[in-house]
Amino acid sequence: MAAIPETQTAVVINAFGPEYAKNITIGTIPVPKPGPGEVLLRITCRPLNPADVFSALGVYPGFTPKTMPAVLGLEGVGTVAALGEGCTGRLAVGQRCVATRWLCVGEGHGTWRQYAAVPEEDLIAIPAELPDEAACQALINPIPVVGMFQEVGAAKGDHVIVTAAGSALGRMAIGYASKEAGVKVIATVRRAEQVEELKAAGADEVIVVRGPEDAAAFKERVLAVTGGKGAAGVLECCAGDMPTIVGPAVRDGGVIIMYGAMNGIELKWNVVDPLFRGVSMKGFWVWPWMNARSAEERRTIMERVVRLMAAGVLPPHKVDARPLEGAVEALEFQATVGRDAKLVLRG
Repeated sequence: MAAIPETQTAVVINAFGPEYAKNITIGTIPVPKPGPGEVLLRITCRPLNPADVFSALGVYPGFTPKTMPAVLGLEGVGTVAALGEGCTGRLAVGQRCVATRWLCVGEGHGTWRQYAAVPEEDLIAIPAELPDEAACQALINPIPVVGMFQEVGAAKGDHVIVTAAGSALGRMAIGYASKEAGVKVIATVRRAEQVEELKAAGADEVIVVRGPEDAAAFKERVLAVTGGKGAAGVLECCAGDMPTIVGPAVRDGGVIIMYGAMNGIELKWNVVDPLFRGVSMKGFWVWPWMNARSAEERRTIMERVVRLMAAGVLPPHKVDARPLEGAVEALEFQATVGRDAKLVLRG
Protein backbone atom coordinates (compact mmCIF):
# COMPACT_ATOMS: atom_id res chain seq x y z
CA MET A 1 0.00 0.00 0.00
CA ALA A 2 1.06 3.57 -0.67
CA ALA A 3 1.94 5.84 2.21
CA ILE A 4 -1.10 7.30 3.94
CA PRO A 5 -1.35 11.07 3.38
CA GLU A 6 -2.23 13.64 6.02
CA THR A 7 -5.11 15.14 4.00
CA GLN A 8 -7.70 13.88 1.52
CA THR A 9 -10.14 15.14 -1.09
CA ALA A 10 -13.79 15.28 0.02
CA VAL A 11 -17.16 16.45 -1.33
CA VAL A 12 -18.33 18.93 1.29
CA ILE A 13 -21.81 20.40 1.67
CA ASN A 14 -22.06 23.71 3.53
CA ALA A 15 -25.85 24.18 3.61
CA PHE A 16 -28.97 22.18 2.72
CA GLY A 17 -31.72 23.26 0.36
CA PRO A 18 -32.98 23.16 -3.23
CA GLU A 19 -29.93 25.10 -4.43
CA TYR A 20 -27.58 22.55 -2.92
CA ALA A 21 -25.32 22.63 -5.98
CA LYS A 22 -24.22 26.11 -4.97
CA ASN A 23 -23.44 24.91 -1.47
CA ILE A 24 -21.20 21.95 -2.35
CA THR A 25 -17.45 22.32 -2.66
CA ILE A 26 -14.59 19.94 -3.37
CA GLY A 27 -12.45 20.46 -0.31
CA THR A 28 -9.53 19.04 1.63
CA ILE A 29 -9.97 17.48 5.07
CA PRO A 30 -7.67 15.51 7.39
CA VAL A 31 -7.28 11.74 7.00
CA PRO A 32 -8.61 10.11 10.20
CA LYS A 33 -6.55 7.80 12.38
CA PRO A 34 -8.13 4.39 13.02
CA GLY A 35 -9.04 3.96 16.66
CA PRO A 36 -9.12 0.70 18.64
CA GLY A 37 -10.99 -1.94 16.67
CA GLU A 38 -11.18 0.28 13.59
CA VAL A 39 -9.93 -0.11 10.03
CA LEU A 40 -8.73 2.77 7.88
CA LEU A 41 -10.36 2.26 4.49
CA ARG A 42 -9.15 3.89 1.28
CA ILE A 43 -12.50 4.42 -0.46
CA THR A 44 -12.23 3.94 -4.20
CA CYS A 45 -15.82 3.97 -5.57
CA ARG A 46 -19.13 5.40 -4.37
CA PRO A 47 -22.52 5.08 -6.09
CA LEU A 48 -25.16 7.80 -6.34
CA ASN A 49 -28.63 6.94 -5.06
CA PRO A 50 -31.83 9.00 -4.82
CA ALA A 51 -31.11 9.21 -1.08
CA ASP A 52 -27.95 11.20 -1.88
CA VAL A 53 -30.07 13.87 -3.53
CA PHE A 54 -32.40 13.85 -0.50
CA SER A 55 -29.30 14.17 1.72
CA ALA A 56 -28.19 17.28 -0.16
CA LEU A 57 -31.69 18.72 0.11
CA GLY A 58 -31.63 18.12 3.87
CA VAL A 59 -34.69 15.83 3.95
CA TYR A 60 -33.08 12.39 4.35
CA PRO A 61 -33.27 11.18 7.97
CA GLY A 62 -30.26 8.92 7.44
CA PHE A 63 -28.01 11.94 6.92
CA THR A 64 -28.32 14.39 9.81
CA PRO A 65 -24.91 15.93 10.48
CA LYS A 66 -24.46 17.53 13.87
CA THR A 67 -22.52 20.40 12.36
CA MET A 68 -21.87 21.88 8.93
CA PRO A 69 -19.95 21.60 6.69
CA ALA A 70 -20.41 17.86 6.24
CA VAL A 71 -19.25 15.18 3.78
CA LEU A 72 -21.92 13.58 1.58
CA GLY A 73 -22.18 9.89 0.61
CA LEU A 74 -23.99 6.84 1.98
CA GLU A 75 -22.04 3.80 0.76
CA GLY A 76 -18.91 2.72 -1.06
CA VAL A 77 -16.11 0.21 -1.43
CA GLY A 78 -12.49 0.52 -0.42
CA THR A 79 -9.18 -1.14 0.37
CA VAL A 80 -7.78 -1.63 3.87
CA ALA A 81 -5.02 0.94 4.31
CA ALA A 82 -4.28 0.42 8.01
CA LEU A 83 -5.53 -1.49 11.06
CA GLY A 84 -6.12 0.06 14.45
CA GLU A 85 -5.14 -1.54 17.74
CA GLY A 86 -7.23 -4.48 18.82
CA CYS A 87 -8.33 -5.63 15.37
CA THR A 88 -8.92 -9.38 15.22
CA GLY A 89 -6.89 -10.17 12.10
CA ARG A 90 -10.02 -11.07 10.15
CA LEU A 91 -9.00 -8.43 7.58
CA ALA A 92 -5.57 -7.56 6.22
CA VAL A 93 -4.00 -4.49 4.67
CA GLY A 94 -4.73 -4.52 0.93
CA GLN A 95 -8.04 -6.39 1.14
CA ARG A 96 -11.06 -4.87 -0.59
CA CYS A 97 -14.05 -4.37 1.68
CA VAL A 98 -17.60 -3.09 1.91
CA ALA A 99 -19.42 -2.06 5.08
CA THR A 100 -22.60 -3.54 6.50
CA ARG A 101 -23.40 -0.02 7.74
CA TRP A 102 -21.64 3.35 7.87
CA LEU A 103 -22.04 4.65 11.40
CA CYS A 104 -20.04 7.77 10.52
CA VAL A 105 -22.60 8.88 7.91
CA GLY A 106 -25.18 9.98 10.45
CA GLU A 107 -22.67 12.40 11.92
CA GLY A 108 -21.95 13.93 8.53
CA HIS A 109 -18.78 12.04 7.68
CA GLY A 110 -19.99 10.34 4.52
CA THR A 111 -18.27 8.24 1.89
CA TRP A 112 -17.61 10.93 -0.72
CA ARG A 113 -14.04 11.24 0.51
CA GLN A 114 -10.93 9.13 0.11
CA TYR A 115 -10.41 7.71 3.61
CA ALA A 116 -12.71 6.62 6.44
CA ALA A 117 -12.15 4.92 9.79
CA VAL A 118 -14.71 2.10 10.06
CA PRO A 119 -15.27 -0.47 12.84
CA GLU A 120 -13.73 -3.77 11.80
CA GLU A 121 -16.90 -5.61 12.83
CA ASP A 122 -18.85 -3.66 10.18
CA LEU A 123 -16.65 -4.74 7.25
CA ILE A 124 -16.52 -7.82 5.05
CA ALA A 125 -14.00 -8.76 2.36
CA ILE A 126 -15.36 -8.98 -1.18
CA PRO A 127 -14.53 -11.59 -3.85
CA ALA A 128 -12.08 -10.77 -6.62
CA GLU A 129 -14.69 -11.35 -9.33
CA LEU A 130 -16.80 -8.42 -8.07
CA PRO A 131 -15.22 -5.19 -9.38
CA ASP A 132 -15.22 -1.99 -7.35
CA GLU A 133 -17.89 -0.38 -9.56
CA ALA A 134 -20.27 -3.22 -8.68
CA ALA A 135 -19.21 -3.81 -5.06
CA CYS A 136 -19.80 -0.18 -4.15
CA GLN A 137 -23.53 -0.82 -4.82
CA ALA A 138 -23.78 -3.69 -2.31
CA LEU A 139 -25.65 -2.00 0.53
CA ILE A 140 -28.46 0.43 -0.27
CA ASN A 141 -30.06 -1.52 -3.14
CA PRO A 142 -29.33 -5.27 -2.64
CA ILE A 143 -30.02 -5.41 1.11
CA PRO A 144 -33.55 -3.98 0.70
CA VAL A 145 -34.24 -6.44 -2.12
CA VAL A 146 -33.43 -9.38 0.16
CA GLY A 147 -35.20 -7.81 3.14
CA MET A 148 -38.34 -6.78 1.28
CA PHE A 149 -38.87 -10.20 -0.24
CA GLN A 150 -38.74 -11.55 3.31
CA GLU A 151 -41.22 -8.92 4.50
CA VAL A 152 -43.69 -9.38 1.62
CA GLY A 153 -43.94 -13.09 2.40
CA ALA A 154 -44.62 -14.29 -1.14
CA ALA A 155 -44.57 -18.05 -1.69
CA LYS A 156 -42.86 -19.72 -4.63
CA GLY A 157 -44.94 -19.15 -7.75
CA ASP A 158 -46.65 -16.04 -6.37
CA HIS A 159 -46.55 -12.74 -8.22
CA VAL A 160 -45.07 -9.54 -6.75
CA ILE A 161 -45.43 -6.12 -8.36
CA VAL A 162 -42.22 -4.06 -8.58
CA THR A 163 -42.77 -0.41 -9.43
CA ALA A 164 -40.21 1.67 -11.35
CA ALA A 165 -38.58 -1.63 -12.20
CA GLY A 166 -36.07 -0.09 -14.60
CA SER A 167 -34.12 1.30 -11.64
CA ALA A 168 -31.00 -0.37 -10.28
CA LEU A 169 -32.94 -1.82 -7.35
CA GLY A 170 -35.82 -2.86 -9.61
CA ARG A 171 -33.49 -4.86 -11.83
CA MET A 172 -31.94 -6.52 -8.79
CA ALA A 173 -35.43 -7.40 -7.55
CA ILE A 174 -36.24 -9.06 -10.88
CA GLY A 175 -33.03 -11.10 -10.77
CA TYR A 176 -33.47 -12.12 -7.13
CA ALA A 177 -37.13 -13.05 -7.60
CA SER A 178 -36.58 -15.25 -10.63
CA LYS A 179 -33.24 -16.84 -9.73
CA GLU A 180 -33.36 -17.10 -5.94
CA ALA A 181 -36.85 -16.62 -4.47
CA GLY A 182 -38.91 -18.47 -7.10
CA VAL A 183 -41.32 -15.52 -7.27
CA LYS A 184 -42.75 -14.01 -10.46
CA VAL A 185 -42.41 -10.26 -11.05
CA ILE A 186 -44.95 -7.92 -12.61
CA ALA A 187 -42.91 -4.81 -13.35
CA THR A 188 -44.17 -1.28 -13.92
CA VAL A 189 -42.29 1.19 -16.11
CA ARG A 190 -42.98 4.66 -17.48
CA ARG A 191 -41.35 4.14 -20.88
CA ALA A 192 -42.49 1.55 -23.43
CA GLU A 193 -38.92 1.00 -24.64
CA GLN A 194 -38.10 -0.68 -21.30
CA VAL A 195 -40.70 -3.44 -21.69
CA GLU A 196 -38.73 -5.97 -23.73
CA GLU A 197 -35.50 -5.16 -21.89
CA LEU A 198 -36.99 -6.05 -18.50
CA LYS A 199 -38.70 -9.14 -19.85
CA ALA A 200 -35.30 -10.27 -21.09
CA ALA A 201 -33.95 -9.60 -17.58
CA GLY A 202 -36.48 -12.03 -16.10
CA ALA A 203 -39.70 -10.08 -15.44
CA ASP A 204 -42.77 -12.21 -16.17
CA GLU A 205 -44.86 -9.20 -17.17
CA VAL A 206 -43.98 -5.54 -17.79
CA ILE A 207 -46.74 -2.93 -17.83
CA VAL A 208 -46.41 0.72 -18.78
CA VAL A 209 -48.02 2.89 -16.07
CA ARG A 210 -47.99 6.65 -16.58
CA GLY A 211 -50.68 7.78 -14.14
CA PRO A 212 -54.08 7.14 -12.48
CA GLU A 213 -55.72 6.87 -15.89
CA ASP A 214 -53.96 3.50 -16.26
CA ALA A 215 -55.27 2.06 -12.95
CA ALA A 216 -58.24 0.09 -14.31
CA ALA A 217 -56.27 -1.46 -17.16
CA PHE A 218 -53.40 -2.27 -14.78
CA LYS A 219 -55.68 -4.13 -12.36
CA GLU A 220 -57.30 -6.03 -15.24
CA ARG A 221 -53.94 -7.10 -16.62
CA VAL A 222 -52.59 -8.20 -13.20
CA LEU A 223 -55.69 -10.28 -12.54
CA ALA A 224 -55.32 -11.90 -15.95
CA VAL A 225 -51.65 -12.69 -15.37
CA THR A 226 -52.28 -14.11 -11.87
CA GLY A 227 -55.32 -16.19 -12.80
CA GLY A 228 -57.62 -13.85 -10.89
CA LYS A 229 -55.73 -14.09 -7.59
CA GLY A 230 -53.97 -10.74 -7.66
CA ALA A 231 -50.40 -10.04 -6.61
CA ALA A 232 -49.10 -11.14 -3.20
CA GLY A 233 -47.65 -7.69 -2.66
CA VAL A 234 -45.83 -4.70 -4.07
CA LEU A 235 -42.29 -3.35 -3.75
CA GLU A 236 -43.18 0.33 -4.19
CA CYS A 237 -40.80 3.28 -4.56
CA CYS A 238 -42.86 5.95 -6.31
CA ALA A 239 -45.45 7.26 -3.79
CA GLY A 240 -47.75 9.96 -5.22
CA ASP A 241 -50.62 8.22 -7.04
CA MET A 242 -48.90 4.85 -7.35
CA PRO A 243 -50.45 3.15 -4.25
CA THR A 244 -53.90 3.98 -5.62
CA ILE A 245 -52.94 2.42 -8.95
CA VAL A 246 -51.30 -0.79 -7.69
CA GLY A 247 -53.32 -1.37 -4.50
CA PRO A 248 -56.45 -2.76 -6.19
CA ALA A 249 -54.28 -5.31 -8.01
CA VAL A 250 -53.06 -6.81 -4.70
CA ARG A 251 -54.94 -9.81 -3.36
CA ASP A 252 -56.86 -9.65 -0.07
CA GLY A 253 -54.43 -9.63 2.85
CA GLY A 254 -51.49 -8.62 0.67
CA VAL A 255 -48.95 -5.96 1.51
CA ILE A 256 -47.47 -2.86 -0.11
CA ILE A 257 -43.85 -2.30 0.97
CA MET A 258 -42.91 1.38 0.59
CA TYR A 259 -39.20 2.01 0.17
CA GLY A 260 -38.92 5.23 -1.81
CA ALA A 261 -40.55 8.48 -2.85
CA MET A 262 -39.66 9.13 -6.47
CA ASN A 263 -42.85 11.17 -7.00
CA GLY A 264 -42.56 13.16 -3.76
CA ILE A 265 -43.27 12.54 -0.09
CA GLU A 266 -47.09 12.63 -0.38
CA LEU A 267 -49.04 9.53 -1.38
CA LYS A 268 -52.64 8.61 -2.23
CA TRP A 269 -54.33 5.35 -1.36
CA ASN A 270 -57.85 3.99 -1.72
CA VAL A 271 -59.43 3.31 1.71
CA VAL A 272 -61.27 0.27 0.26
CA ASP A 273 -58.02 -1.72 0.09
CA PRO A 274 -57.00 -1.55 3.78
CA LEU A 275 -60.52 -1.27 5.23
CA PHE A 276 -62.42 -3.99 3.38
CA ARG A 277 -59.70 -6.18 1.85
CA GLY A 278 -57.06 -6.21 4.56
CA VAL A 279 -54.29 -4.89 2.32
CA SER A 280 -51.58 -3.38 4.50
CA MET A 281 -48.80 -0.90 3.85
CA LYS A 282 -45.48 -0.65 5.66
CA GLY A 283 -42.16 0.96 5.05
CA PHE A 284 -38.73 -0.56 4.59
CA TRP A 285 -35.59 1.37 5.43
CA VAL A 286 -32.22 -0.35 5.24
CA TRP A 287 -30.60 1.33 8.27
CA PRO A 288 -32.96 0.19 11.08
CA TRP A 289 -33.41 -3.19 9.37
CA MET A 290 -29.67 -3.84 9.52
CA ASN A 291 -29.06 -2.11 12.86
CA ALA A 292 -31.60 -4.40 14.54
CA ARG A 293 -29.19 -7.28 13.92
CA SER A 294 -25.91 -8.24 15.56
CA ALA A 295 -22.61 -7.49 13.85
CA GLU A 296 -22.24 -11.18 12.95
CA GLU A 297 -25.74 -11.33 11.49
CA ARG A 298 -25.10 -8.20 9.43
CA ARG A 299 -21.89 -9.67 8.04
CA THR A 300 -23.68 -12.93 7.17
CA ILE A 301 -26.37 -11.01 5.27
CA MET A 302 -23.82 -8.88 3.43
CA GLU A 303 -21.62 -11.88 2.56
CA ARG A 304 -24.65 -13.58 1.03
CA VAL A 305 -25.49 -10.43 -0.91
CA VAL A 306 -22.04 -10.05 -2.46
CA ARG A 307 -22.06 -13.75 -3.43
CA LEU A 308 -25.40 -13.25 -5.15
CA MET A 309 -24.09 -10.13 -6.87
CA ALA A 310 -21.03 -11.99 -8.13
CA ALA A 311 -23.26 -14.85 -9.36
CA GLY A 312 -25.54 -12.48 -11.28
CA VAL A 313 -28.58 -13.14 -9.06
CA LEU A 314 -28.47 -9.54 -7.80
CA PRO A 315 -27.04 -7.98 -10.94
CA PRO A 316 -25.48 -4.55 -10.42
CA HIS A 317 -26.58 -1.95 -12.93
CA LYS A 318 -24.20 -0.86 -15.65
CA VAL A 319 -22.10 2.08 -14.55
CA ASP A 320 -21.60 5.67 -15.64
CA ALA A 321 -18.33 6.47 -13.82
CA ARG A 322 -17.46 10.05 -12.93
CA PRO A 323 -14.51 11.48 -10.98
CA LEU A 324 -15.05 12.28 -7.30
CA GLU A 325 -14.46 15.93 -8.20
CA GLY A 326 -17.48 15.76 -10.55
CA ALA A 327 -19.93 15.02 -7.72
CA VAL A 328 -22.02 18.18 -8.17
CA GLU A 329 -22.69 17.53 -11.86
CA ALA A 330 -23.40 13.87 -11.07
CA LEU A 331 -25.95 14.82 -8.39
CA GLU A 332 -27.75 17.08 -10.83
CA PHE A 333 -27.72 14.35 -13.50
CA GLN A 334 -29.10 11.84 -10.95
CA ALA A 335 -32.54 13.46 -11.38
CA THR A 336 -32.58 12.88 -15.15
CA VAL A 337 -35.48 10.70 -16.29
CA GLY A 338 -34.45 7.79 -18.48
CA ARG A 339 -30.87 7.37 -17.26
CA ASP A 340 -29.70 3.92 -18.32
CA ALA A 341 -26.74 3.53 -15.95
CA LYS A 342 -25.80 3.82 -12.30
CA LEU A 343 -23.71 6.88 -11.52
CA VAL A 344 -20.51 6.07 -9.63
CA LEU A 345 -17.84 8.41 -8.29
CA ARG A 346 -14.27 7.15 -8.56
CA GLY A 347 -11.14 8.55 -7.00
